[in-house]
Amino acid sequence: MNHKERVLKALNHEEPDRVPFFYWAVPEFTEKMVKQLGFSDKDQMLEHLDIDFRWVEPYYKGPGLINIKKGHKKDIWGVEYDLVGHGDLKYWEATKFPLQGISDISYLEDYPWPTTDLFDFDSLDQQCEMYKDYAIMTAPGYSSPGLFRIIQRLIGRDSFLDVMVYNPRFFKVLVDKVTGFYVDFIEKFFAVTGDRVDLIRIADDFGAQSGLIISKDAWNDYCRPAIEKFVEIPRKLGVKFYMHSCGGVRKLVPEFISLGADVLDPIQTRAQGMSPDGLKKDFGQMITFSGALDEELLLRKAKPDEVKEGVRELLEVMTPGGGFILGPSHKLKVETPVQNVLAMYEAVKEFSK
Repeated sequence: MNHKERVLKALNHEEPDRVPFFYWAVPEFTEKMVKQLGFSDKDQMLEHLDIDFRWVEPYYKGPGLINIKKGHKKDIWGVEYDLVGHGDLKYWEATKFPLQGISDISYLEDYPWPTTDLFDFDSLDQQCEMYKDYAIMTAPGYSSPGLFRIIQRLIGRDSFLDVMVYNPRFFKVLVDKVTGFYVDFIEKFFAVTGDRVDLIRIADDFGAQSGLIISKDAWNDYCRPAIEKFVEIPRKLGVKFYMHSCGGVRKLVPEFISLGADVLDPIQTRAQGMSPDGLKKDFGQMITFSGALDEELLLRKAKPDEVKEGVRELLEVMTPGGGFILGPSHKLKVETPVQNVLAMYEAVKEFSK
């Protein structure tokens, strides 16, 4: 059974030869792990870990966005970031939100919105061929359509709810601009890949530790219509829908299922309502769960043997009847011990035997 077959079997709610592996980390952790294991690139590391997924993304061909020497970068939306921290604990932090404090709709018409001309979609062809034996997914970042997470960075997280509630016309224009970009992006993406990509990853954060951070009205007015547009073309091709949202989103799980989501990721188990046993019991026959191994306390702070025991306990709950993919419950942080990540994947093979 190759990697693609293993993932598709799990998505079909059948038990494969072992639970599929997913990998998700901040770039700084991946760089650390590649270096510690003595590999030359990320692909070698993923092969060593036996990860079943690979990400594809069209090459960016626009103006340079990163100045490592100055520790500064800008994304295609105009959001600016500074490299903060020290030593190995460095990360990019958003520091300038280009539409913060703006309320005039006419300003948005002259704003330099990104276009799909920034990307070389033909580059996807070679990537799909290279990864044909893996479960191929649209890469996190520009190739994972989102809505609220982008608007939050444009206007600032602290301003987000105020703008949505008190300036709905302005907010609706932002929604239309972001949605329009991604509808065009998805159309050009799948015109090249067709059904060779197995999953489209839709990424937004609708929850926090204590539960949902959006209202039912906001979901119905903005989020659901955008997601329906994002998955329209992939669904016609038979591409699976991989829904990403951190936090306590249990109340939205029926909504995800009704939209046709095949997978929910990353199952932040310490958030309200996100215990693996409850999710498996109530929704395990209708959707596949991905992630769920505690990143905050277990992977980041425990010992390798404790990680393996955590994996064993998780698998006993989640693997019966398929419908589960193992990975961290959040992005692996740079301070996470490499040995704990190795232990996570080693434990599955030991348990399977």
